Amino acid sequence: MSDEFDSNPPLVLVVDDTASNLGLVVDFLEGNGLRISIARDGEEALERAELVCPDLILLDVMMPGIDGFEVCRRLKHRPATREIPVIFMTSLSRTEDKTAGFHVGGIDYVTKPLQMEELLARVKTHLKLRRLQQALQAQNVRLQEEVHSREVAQEALIEMINSVRNTSNAIAHDLRTPLAELRARMEVMIFDLKRKVDGETLERLETALTDIDRVIGIFNALLRLAEIDAGVRKAGFVTSDVADIVAEAVEFYQPLAELRGLSLTLACADSLPAWVDPLLIAQAVGNLIDNAIKFARTEILVSVSDHVGLIEVIVADDGPGVPDSEKTKATERFYRGDASRGTPGVGLGLALVKGVATLHRGELRLEDNHPGLAVKLTLAR
Repeated sequence: MSDEFDSNPPLVLVVDDTASNLGLVVDFLEGNGLRISIARDGEEALERAELVCPDLILLDVMMPGIDGFEVCRRLKHRPATREIPVIFMTSLSRTEDKTAGFHVGGIDYVTKPLQMEELLARVKTHLKLRRLQQALQAQNVRLQEEVHSREVAQEALIEMINSVRNTSNAIAHDLRTPLAELRARMEVMIFDLKRKVDGETLERLETALTDIDRVIGIFNALLRLAEIDAGVRKAGFVTSDVADIVAEAVEFYQPLAELRGLSLTLACADSLPAWVDPLLIAQAVGNLIDNAIKFARTEILVSVSDHVGLIEVIVADDGPGVPDSEKTKATERFYRGDASRGTPGVGLGLALVKGVATLHRGELRLEDNHPGLAVKLTLAR
């Protein structure tokens, strides 16, 4: 027998009512390294098969009482034995007799008088196939267990993420109201004190007011992201002209760009209707233009076009750009690249734009503009 069976020899159940045939087969197979169990009739074969669970059964066809075909049929109807391969040993030579064996579940046959080398070759082949089948079944079980454990871990991770997200959203919601009230009181106080305190004190109070506005802006961004993640903002979808939305955003930021000495231009199709949330699109485009104004050296180009069934909004500047190592991180919440350390912001702008893109079945990509950065926002129409 081959080395692959040496450490764990397979067990073969030999079923034959003729003692001489049985002895001949048993001696030959045992001499080739196989373990053998025997049965002398159909009833004994059924009992023995369930008891010893052989790797293969050599089954005589012509036996008194239950013949081999009926034994095989019963084996294939029992859960404990249905997977055991059966090779028929038969002196029947008619084609219909041979095919009858396949119909009841046999996988092969050898004809009597038996040629031992042929018998051994067929037994070895089907034992190897049986081992492979068992290995695949075991591997499938392990894979299913691994998939299940990963699904459980994923569900636990999602639950934890949702818990953290819900907690942060609740904190943002609860803190935004008292902050807004504090801002209103400070604004009234500054108005009342304008004629009573010196300019330096007023400047400090106005700086504090700006800081409060910044914190409120963070909370507003977090809550908008929470709405996007939960799909709540789907209710705001209407048919809108994206070209008009972008044009209005460019017009809004034009004075700020001119104040910074920047050229802000728009290249846009006449009309690009789509099913979108116009408020979110306006905010997303505004965030991209605002970022470009912070970093551009001389010019910013905003373009809007129909791109293979999608609407593509590109905001390109000639600033320092973003290194390749930071491009994927730049859209993460609260991420601040090295180039943005000295500019206002907390790292939620691009995260919000990415959320808007995902909500509109699109994507956000950061690409080199040579020089500068080109941010591409795509939206499904």
